[in-house]
Formats: sequence, C-alpha cells, structure tokens
Amino acid sequence: MSAEDNTYLDEEEGVIELEDEDGNVTRFEFVDRAEFNGTVYYALVPADYDEEEGASEFVVLKETVIDGENMLATVDDDDEYNAVGEMFLKRFSELPEIDFEDDEDGEE
Repeated sequence: MSAEDNTYLDEEEGVIELEDEDGNVTRFEFVDRAEFNGTVYYALVPADYDEEEGASEFVVLKETVIDGENMLATVDDDDEYNAVGEMFLKRFSELPEIDFEDDEDGEE
C-alpha cells in the first residue's frame, strides 16, 4: 500500500474497507486507536482471520486529513511503523485477559 491508499473511517461498524490504487478492496476489523508523537494511528486486523486461531498480525495506519475529511493512510517510514507497532504491542499486552469459559450464571 502507498500513501494514496485511503479510506473513510467508520469505527461504528467495526469493519473498515480499504481500497488500494489498483481498486482492490480489503476488509479490516478495528482493534485500537492511539496517539503517538502527535499523530493518531490505528491498529487493524484482516477481517477474514480465523477467530479460533486469533489474528497473528495487525496493520498500522495513520489518520490524515484530506480535503477536510479524516482518512487512513499507510505509514511509509519503516522506523515510524516499527515504533508505532511496538506501542500497540505494549498496549495489547496490558489489556486484561477475558475468560470466555464462565458458566451461564456468570460465575467463574
């Protein structure tokens, strides 16, 4: 993807469709949003990942404003991408784990 790969943000549905310069559309699920060095970044996972195996990779995109509209664009600088990726990994590691094995009464 290049910096021209943009899409409108629609977090309410949780799914974001990105169209590249060749017209190919890929669907992603919204995972997290955070600010880093004054720029807002998004962590997304492919919408077609296997839920039982979990998402093994995520994509980092940054928020830009084009013609007054908030859009997502790729991060072309490797150092910036790696730094933001590490920030998201740290944020993910700090999330509490959810126990889906609770019984129907809500007791553990």
